[in-house]
Amino acid sequence: MALSRRAFLPLPLLALSGCTVLTNTDVELAIENRSSGAQEVTATVTPVAEYDPDDPPEPDYEGTIPPGSRPIVGDVAPSPPEGEPPIPVRVEVVAGPYDLLEEVDVTGPGTIDVRITRNGLDVFFAAHD
Repeated sequence: MALSRRAFLPLPLLALSGCTVLTNTDVELAIENRSSGAQEVTATVTPVAEYDPDDPPEPDYEGTIPPGSRPIVGDVAPSPPEGEPPIPVRVEVVAGPYDLLEEVDVTGPGTIDVRITRNGLDVFFAAHD
């Protein structure tokens, strides 16, 4: 039996219901596992101005990420208002044998992308248009 067009109408609304990009003005964190195995990951995102080495922040993400997965954590850092200078953000990620500490400039609403590969970790900021 063929499905009618009516059966597909609610899907776009349902798909948009979980989308935070349309209304979110803060920065989210996405961790993509491109390696061949599951990875135990701990990730912390903190604006450089708020980081205190004597009182380190709680991780924004802790858990196992299967290969091919990309979990997203919302509101990990503030974004600057339009026309304001970028906010430097400290990103610390431990994934299996890899450890990364890097500073990225947040220029507005967007995503801090962390990619786990067979050769290490990559991190960058992607602004939303």
